[in-house]
Amino acid sequence: MFKKKEKMESSSKKKPTLGFSLLVILVLCVFVYLGVGPLNLNIALLLFLSWIVIAPFAAYLGYSFHDLEGFAYDMAKSALPPAAIIMSVGIMIATWLAGGTVPTVLVVGLKLITPKLFLLVTFVLCSLVSMLMGTSWGTAGTAGVAMMGVGLSMGMSPGIVAGAVISGAYFGDKMSPMSDSTNICATVTKTDLMTHIKYMSISSIPAFIISAILYTIVGMVKGGTNYDPSQVDSIITNLNAVFKIDFISVIPIILVLAMLFMKKSVVVSLLVGAISAGVIAVVHQGFPIASVGTFMMNGFKIETEDAILRSLLNRGGMTSMLTLVATFIGALGLGGMMNKTGLIQPLLDALTRRVRSGKSLIITTMVLTWILVTVIATNNFAFAMLGTLLPSLFRKYNLKSENLSRALEDCGTLGNVLVPWSVGAMFMTGTLGVTSSLDYLPWAFQNYITPLVTIVMVLTGFRIAKVDPTRDLSPLSDSELALLAEETGEEGHGV
Repeated sequence: MFKKKEKMESSSKKKPTLGFSLLVILVLCVFVYLGVGPLNLNIALLLFLSWIVIAPFAAYLGYSFHDLEGFAYDMAKSALPPAAIIMSVGIMIATWLAGGTVPTVLVVGLKLITPKLFLLVTFVLCSLVSMLMGTSWGTAGTAGVAMMGVGLSMGMSPGIVAGAVISGAYFGDKMSPMSDSTNICATVTKTDLMTHIKYMSISSIPAFIISAILYTIVGMVKGGTNYDPSQVDSIITNLNAVFKIDFISVIPIILVLAMLFMKKSVVVSLLVGAISAGVIAVVHQGFPIASVGTFMMNGFKIETEDAILRSLLNRGGMTSMLTLVATFIGALGLGGMMNKTGLIQPLLDALTRRVRSGKSLIITTMVLTWILVTVIATNNFAFAMLGTLLPSLFRKYNLKSENLSRALEDCGTLGNVLVPWSVGAMFMTGTLGVTSSLDYLPWAFQNYITPLVTIVMVLTGFRIAKVDPTRDLSPLSDSELALLAEETGEEGHGV
């Protein structure tokens, strides 16, 4: 009875044509572009408002807004796990600051600086801080600001220093289980978070090594001759005045890494790291318990006249992550609407006709991601659209979902900041004090070497994750997909 009713309702819906689907995508692109560009609105707000933008098109196809809400809520349910991780990250950042964990890493890194190795130290330090904090922007606003000041005092080119900062910040952002982009790519493609990170490391680590070598060479050639250690000494002295810089402060890092290595829950690992740092903040650093609780909620705050110290330390907290949670919900909800109304199916069919192999599918996905982050100027929109559009197509070509999630990160997370009009580039140029992204683009080695390494690996067939390792990457028939789904216990179609 109910199945018959569902079939009748389904038959009453119109199927979108390719032209209609492209029109909807174009309208959404223009809407988001105008919002993040001329109007300077938050992407989370725009993604949520996109639910209304898509409504008239869905109504034309025969769907009510009640239907759309159901589609959005079904998909947005998957935002709960990454939202829990992101809020845990906010809490942990605050306590790692209060407990002296991040300050200790900064002090150790700053003490290692020499003019010839400055770029290498900057790259590695920003990578470590970003891995710990899970945010490229937060890293640029803390360690990045400090290293820019030091680099300028050495007579280094601002663009070169900014390139090293951005390379490190985005490497850590991409590889950290605490990063919003890492979590959203894993979520929209339905890839296990740690599987996603491990698969990215196959290309990201070689790119990291190449970048480190290049920064060493560039530093040797262009190392500043006017090095004034007083600025570094001032930062170190001010951090030592507020915190006890010692081994005790880095215990939370060891705990989190150990728990993640033992494959414990990411949320539990992060919260243990946060709580242990909170205990250290009270017992070892001398902050009142009530203050640490406030830090966890609203972010670490310290009153000081030192502007650099304020920019380094005043951040974190659960509330600082609520915008990211809203981004997850908005992006996934929009993806659910696009998927269930059939608006993405014509595009999927068009792609299927043009793609001839699994290798070409991966590279096509990378190109599409670059196009979207260039047009829309933000990576979350690309993640939402392609993460919803392509999973079934990847499966059709015997490709595991981590191939898709890595392609999105390689070109979306790393590529967005290279686009001069993107929100990432505007943030970085303003924060780091460079004129344009063109100043740092040639020197952000990690950001463009990583996708190049991935492309080489794809073309050579190196370590491509297959659903069925015994099959090649040619397209599977519907019967083969059904059999494969039965063998693996996974769905053969859909997202």
